[in-house]
Amino acid sequence: MKRRDFLHNLAHAAAVPMVYNSLGFNNIGFQDLLNNSDSTKKLILIRLDGGNDGLNTLIPLNKYSELSNVRPHVILPENKIIDLGEKDLGFHPELGRFKSLFDEKRLKIIQNVGYNTPDFSHFRSMDIWQSASDSNQYLTSGWMGRYLEDIHPLYPEQYPTSDSPHPLAVELGQSSILTTGINSVTSFTSNQPWDFREIMGDFDNTYPEDSIGKKLKFIQIITRQSNIYGEALKTSYEKGNNFDNYPNSDLGRQLQVASSLIKGGLESKIYIANLGGFDTHDNQVVTGDTTKGEHANLMKNLNNSIGALFDDLDLNSKSEDILVMTFSEFGRTIVSNGSNGTDHGTAAPLFVFGNKVDFNVLGENPEIPRNAIWENNLETEFDFRQVYYSLIKQWLGGNEDTAENVLFKNFDQLPIIQSKYIDTDGDGVSDDRDLCDTTPLGAMVNTDGCEIFSLPADNYSIQTNGVSCSGKSNGQITISIQNTDHIYNLSIPEIDSTYVLDTSNQHQLIIDELGIETYTLNFTVEGQEGYLQTFEIGITEPPALSAKSSVNQKSKTIQINVKGSDLYYTEVNGEKRSYQIDNFKLQLRSGMNIIKISTPQDCQGVHTEKVFISEQVKHYPNPVLNTLNIVIPGEDNSTTVKVYDRSGNLINRYQESISFSRMISINTSQLPSDIYVVKVNGQTVDQTFKMIKR
Repeated sequence: MKRRDFLHNLAHAAAVPMVYNSLGFNNIGFQDLLNNSDSTKKLILIRLDGGNDGLNTLIPLNKYSELSNVRPHVILPENKIIDLGEKDLGFHPELGRFKSLFDEKRLKIIQNVGYNTPDFSHFRSMDIWQSASDSNQYLTSGWMGRYLEDIHPLYPEQYPTSDSPHPLAVELGQSSILTTGINSVTSFTSNQPWDFREIMGDFDNTYPEDSIGKKLKFIQIITRQSNIYGEALKTSYEKGNNFDNYPNSDLGRQLQVASSLIKGGLESKIYIANLGGFDTHDNQVVTGDTTKGEHANLMKNLNNSIGALFDDLDLNSKSEDILVMTFSEFGRTIVSNGSNGTDHGTAAPLFVFGNKVDFNVLGENPEIPRNAIWENNLETEFDFRQVYYSLIKQWLGGNEDTAENVLFKNFDQLPIIQSKYIDTDGDGVSDDRDLCDTTPLGAMVNTDGCEIFSLPADNYSIQTNGVSCSGKSNGQITISIQNTDHIYNLSIPEIDSTYVLDTSNQHQLIIDELGIETYTLNFTVEGQEGYLQTFEIGITEPPALSAKSSVNQKSKTIQINVKGSDLYYTEVNGEKRSYQIDNFKLQLRSGMNIIKISTPQDCQGVHTEKVFISEQVKHYPNPVLNTLNIVIPGEDNSTTVKVYDRSGNLINRYQESISFSRMISINTSQLPSDIYVVKVNGQTVDQTFKMIKR
């Protein structure tokens, strides 16, 4: 099985690892520098599957006469078209909210988008759009997957991280090649984030050094990522789900989920939704009323869903950094057919919504030959990859290298985002304020966008050992520097100490005799004024020993779940053992068992538990007339039998010796007819049962 197929079969999931594991420290300052404007920007892509009829979506009013002549079966009544008020264009009557968003300067329209040498197959054309390939080129990766891999080069093996804890992209419905990278699948597919289930259990962390071992390790990575990401989606959805004015449609529900995830704090940059049904060869319109039909229903769904999305995000102040783009694999023919429909065409308009778009209409109204025939098609004015190239550089924070890595060539940019919001070099400073507009990707910059000295946070490897017990001062911090080209100065104000890490100590340091406290580690570099990297490190005491148990009387065992240590001592009825696992089973004996659990650290405490394991007695007959026979297994020599009425009052008490036959007999002839409770007690017996007296 190919790796791509493998990934798709595993829930189309991928994920991201903790850089610092559980060392208990926060990176102060570095995070603030990372939080540039691009880090909050999100892109919602809406696929219009089937090939949207652009000429009935955005109508060139200056060509209305020509359109009436060549598509008489589907042309919209001129008086029903919503006049855009610009460039002799109008919207379909069902796109009223598109018009309001355009008036609000929140809609960018790009006309005549397509590609050279068009392919009229749905599957091939959509594959071209999603892979961003030439029409004669076949790629197995999508442009969005390649973009996400480019900005996350260690994905998926080293994800999730503390800086990127959520899925890179979320597909809200069916999965696609769009987010498939060269080496991984970069999306998490979920249409029900409120109902997440773990897909697999725990794994062993050791694998054979062969092809099978590599595959098993790969399964573990994406499964663990899927479970982590699924929980993140569920949490975000539940937190942000507070708006219900979406259409009751698949697209409405998809956008409602996307909005809820965004409002709930999900940090994923890409969301992908889908609206199908645009292959309108027939019944595109209704005979006698072209404002109705399948295409009108699709326009209404699209209009109302996008409108509800922006209403929702506006209400929650989340629309500022959201961009929504629609795309379809191709447009429809200029000429209508005889079935009230249109056939596969070429170019079509593309819509980009957002508060920061360069709001206008880009491109010329399409040329419509008055006597067009079926073979005539609309000319492509803009290659769809120009849109992708522009989005990468203007919205997604990529530079020219990133855009070329993703699309394999350079394209002319289109003005999609307002210039004051564009950050060409991806350094977090917009072009209108950037004095150094060719900063290398990933470089640390000042407020003018000019590079300053920096080191990655993972340059510092820090490990801690907590104190052995409360009151002890035997905690330890171990530091190792990865970049050994510099001399580092370290100050720790809590202990009023300074240290130097250089070639004399191999850039390594052990600080011991530390007590329970949070320590601030301030790193500076000689010769680099203004550089400061700070970490907060916690030295803690071991937690109190905790244990939960479950007793199985039948098997005479107790299952113990413990927390607090890596080593546990057990004592059961004087028999001692040790365990290096946190879940183990202990064998018990009949009668009273005394269980003690401890750790090497006395301060963690001792867990003590008493468990009585009873032999299982048998009794007959029931109902009983005169004599109740009780069989008592085990080795007890005597037993006590107590009889209680249904009110709990003690009626009779018998002290009986147990014969070789292990059976005792109780005379019940004097008892009135009723229901009684019988309790049998001994060294290894503690049983209660009901007795019916005739």
